Amino acid sequence: MFKKIIHERKIKLKLICHKQQLLKIINTVQKAVSAKSIMPILECIKIDANANGKLTVYGNNLDICIEYNDIANISEGGQIAISSKMFGEIIRRLPDTDVTISVNEENNVMTIKCGKSEFNIQGLSSIEYPAVPDVSEIYKFSLKQSVLKKMIRKTIFSVSQNEARKPVLTGALFEIESGVLSVVTTDGYRLSICKEVVDTSLNSVKFIVPGLTLREIFKVLEDGEEKNVNVIISERHALFEFENYKVVSRLLEGEFINYKPVLMTPNSIFVTCETSALSESLERASLLINDDITSKAEKVPVRLNITCDKIEITCMTGKGKVYDIVDVKASGDDLEIGFNHRYLLDALRACEDDEIKLEFSNPRSSCFIRSAKGDDSFTFMILPVRLYN
Repeated sequence: MFKKIIHERKIKLKLICHKQQLLKIINTVQKAVSAKSIMPILECIKIDANANGKLTVYGNNLDICIEYNDIANISEGGQIAISSKMFGEIIRRLPDTDVTISVNEENNVMTIKCGKSEFNIQGLSSIEYPAVPDVSEIYKFSLKQSVLKKMIRKTIFSVSQNEARKPVLTGALFEIESGVLSVVTTDGYRLSICKEVVDTSLNSVKFIVPGLTLREIFKVLEDGEEKNVNVIISERHALFEFENYKVVSRLLEGEFINYKPVLMTPNSIFVTCETSALSESLERASLLINDDITSKAEKVPVRLNITCDKIEITCMTGKGKVYDIVDVKASGDDLEIGFNHRYLLDALRACEDDEIKLEFSNPRSSCFIRSAKGDDSFTFMILPVRLYN
C-alpha cells in the first residue's frame, strides 16, 4: 500500500546515474560541506537535475562552495537538498551498478533504488540552500592544473594554523608581478615561496586565499594534467574553474607580511647535498623524537654540524641518541645549528629537485633552502632553534 501511494505522488526530480559516478561527485562536493552546523541546510549537498541531461551538485559551507557538473540520464528535472553524510554513506554501500534517484514533490522525500535495495530519506527544500557567491571579475588569469597543484604542494605546509594570532597567515598570498605568479605562506617560524611564469598581462595583483580552500583544490587537481585552471578574482571572492569543477572561496582580508626583505639576507655558508639523503637521515632521527614520551618531545631539536664535506646529524631524547652523516659539498665556515625536524622535513618533502642548496650565515639566523640549479622557482626559509650543550 505504501509503495503504491509513493508512486502516485508527483515526482519533481528523477535521474539514473552509475554508483561510481555518483560517488566521485559526492566525494568532491562533500569537501565543502559542514560536518556539524546549527544550520541543518549546511550539512546538505544540493542536487540540481536539468531535463536536458545536465546534473549539477553543490557543497557550500559559506566559506567555500564546490560545484560539480556532469551528465546523467534525467527524465524529470528538479532540485533537492539532502544530507551529505547520509546520502554519501548510502551510495557508498550500494551495488556497483546504476542508481535511480527520484524526489517526491509534496514532501521532499528522496527515493534511492539500486538492484534490490531501496531507501526513502527526508530531504530539504533547495530554496533554503545558500546561493553560490557572485564573482564579478576584476582580474582573471590561467595556469595549468599541474602547475597550480605543484605550487600548492610547495607552500601549503607552512600556512599558519593559528587563526587567533594573525588570521591572514592562515591563507596563501597570490602575487602577480611582471608575468610571474608567486604563492607565499608563513606561520611565523618558516616561509615558503613558489614562483611560476604565467601567461598574463596583469601586474601588481595581490590576493589571499584561505589555506583550507587550497587543500580542497589540491585534492581534486590532477597530477600531470595539462588542462588549464581559470582563476577569477572579485573584490571578496576567488573562483577556480577547471574541467567539471567550480570552486568559489572567500578571500582573506588584511595585509600579508612584507616578506621580501627577508629574502635579501646575506649568507656566507653554502651547502649542496642530495635531497633524498638529507631527508632520509632526518626521517631516521625523527624516530627518537616522535617516540619520546616526555611533554617536551616536539621541542627537541636536531643538531646539524656542518663542515666542508659532511653534515653530522645528532639528536638526544629520553629514548636515546642518534648520530648520522650526510655527504655534502660546503663552502664557508663550519657551523653547528639546530632545527625543528618537522619543519626541515616538510620543506624537503616538497622539493622535487634531486639536489638542493642550503644557505646560512650564523647559528642564530635562518636556513634558506633553494634549488641547486640556481633558479628562484622555490625558496624555503626556516628559523633555527637555540641549542643548549
